[in-house]
Amino acid sequence: MKSRLFVCGGLSLNGKEAQAQTTKVVELSSWGANPNVHIQLEDVSRAFAQNLSPRLIDLIEIAAYVYTADCSIRRDSAWSRNNSVEPWSRKLDFVIPVRDAQFWGNSEIVEKLRGILHFLSDDQFEFDFKDNHQSLPVQQAYFDFSQDDWPFYGVDRVIMFSGGLDSLAGALETASRGENLVLVSHRPAPTLSKRQQDLFQCLQDLYPQCKMLHIPVWVNKEKKLGREHTQRTRSFLYAALGAAVAHSIKACGVRFFENGIVSLNLPVADEVLRARASRTTHPLFLAMMTDFLTTVFEDQVTVDNPFLYKTKADVLATIKSLGGRALIKNTCSCAHTGFFQSKTQWHCGTCSQCIDRRIAVVATELENDDPEYDYVEDVFCGKREAGYEKNIAVDYIRHAFELSRMSEQEMATKFNLEISRAVRALRGNKRESAQKLIEMHKHHGETVWNVVTQKLTANLPSLLAGDLPQNSMLMTVAGLQHLTNSWIRYGQQVSALLERGVPVACNSHKPENEPHLQEICDGILKANESKLVREFPFARWSSSMTKPDWSLDGVSLWIEAKYVRQKRDIRQITEDIAADITKYGDNQKHVLYVIYDPSHLIVDEEEFSQPISKRQDMMVRFIR
Repeated sequence: MKSRLFVCGGLSLNGKEAQAQTTKVVELSSWGANPNVHIQLEDVSRAFAQNLSPRLIDLIEIAAYVYTADCSIRRDSAWSRNNSVEPWSRKLDFVIPVRDAQFWGNSEIVEKLRGILHFLSDDQFEFDFKDNHQSLPVQQAYFDFSQDDWPFYGVDRVIMFSGGLDSLAGALETASRGENLVLVSHRPAPTLSKRQQDLFQCLQDLYPQCKMLHIPVWVNKEKKLGREHTQRTRSFLYAALGAAVAHSIKACGVRFFENGIVSLNLPVADEVLRARASRTTHPLFLAMMTDFLTTVFEDQVTVDNPFLYKTKADVLATIKSLGGRALIKNTCSCAHTGFFQSKTQWHCGTCSQCIDRRIAVVATELENDDPEYDYVEDVFCGKREAGYEKNIAVDYIRHAFELSRMSEQEMATKFNLEISRAVRALRGNKRESAQKLIEMHKHHGETVWNVVTQKLTANLPSLLAGDLPQNSMLMTVAGLQHLTNSWIRYGQQVSALLERGVPVACNSHKPENEPHLQEICDGILKANESKLVREFPFARWSSSMTKPDWSLDGVSLWIEAKYVRQKRDIRQITEDIAADITKYGDNQKHVLYVIYDPSHLIVDEEEFSQPISKRQDMMVRFIR
């Protein structure tokens, strides 16, 4: 895995360091004549700035540089000098000037920082902190001051306020207890600003007896640095910003409000693996941040999430019970805000967050408070593009329906790894915590089942008439597509492409050998914009290494193409597949075997396929 080096804060590499680099060096700076990372905290008091130590300014800058670097390198794309395709994970190296070099240079601190970022992103991080405090700007460069009369010192927690339903419910719950509120928002772009401001004003109007402060924090970068949509380190930046505010006003910590379905984020599909399953408020991340920030501040800091055992429908029920239903229209839940073109609609209607929101709205009978015109596509009946948009809907439904039908014991067995990891990070009785997490997911599954059943019934005439788009959520559910795993669906798509293309490409001239066949297949797949990666990745089995002909990491699918030219080839292909079954199976990969047999030398396809097809994670297709 090759690394990308980020040189920050105006530093320059010496000749030896520059010569050692084999990939592009990116310069990042949050100050100076031409900064490309912009940080601005608005509506803060001068007393706030006086309480912010150089170490905390370092923390904000480090988090901003990491977030910017994360956004600037696309995953699964050609970014190294030789245009090789990299896997999901990346390696990011940083050289950063700091004001408190003795602290940041401590190996224990670096390891904690690396551990947090690796857990969030599945990437590898290295840090080289340079003592350059004399050339760094004074802290006031990042602040937009307001009036100095602040009644907010000593609040229990600083609340992270994203402008979504969950953070709104948390703010309402806190205000209903008569507590003052300090809300911190991260604004990567101006597009979210007005909606957050409107939501905050509505919150103030609803609870005029409470004193409320909203601190927007602008952290963004130049557009030319590119955009990686996953942005897994954003929550580290978000928590660091909240912690800096909390420390300066002597709060006890930082509070996220996020429903437990999102926090735990069980994999709903094979597309959502490893870091693809966001860990923004995962219990382990919050525990790691608590430990890290306590070390940074040299004082106890708590980072928590009181909504861990709530579903999205529970969150909506909280808003409803506290009289906040009129505020729902000012919230934004979409994962793609800023990515689609509409200037008036805030929800795409196709991402998993939009699905989750709309199902919860229907479940709590709040549809009139979440206007349909705010969605580019209707979540249930709108068109979905083939691929991600369709798959995420199908897999969301499949996962929820499975949860609704599972016994608690089956759920505990299937998701043992995820539940155990979450529970280990929680305080209190581990068994009770695990039970509450299982019950919450069971409740979520039943909620989705009831809502989808309700929508199917309401739209039955349109379904029977075929009036709904074929890839709409309701049409795919009615067609039982949610009963098929995503890797099988993708494998079927690949098979269909090759079954149509290979016979035509090889009509007059048969491939010379198997590598030649693979080249032909590769051309067909690329012509159809396939994201399959050629001969990658390598996997270890015993003392040897193995690799597939193609792979797609997103669905953990490996593909092997075999070429039967003569009768005697069948024995060798059978032996190769037998070896692959063991090696690939031990590496927990789904495998598609594509057998090109133009002369029909394999007479009994069923007999040949039986050892492959009997395995749930493997399938075989023949091309004639």
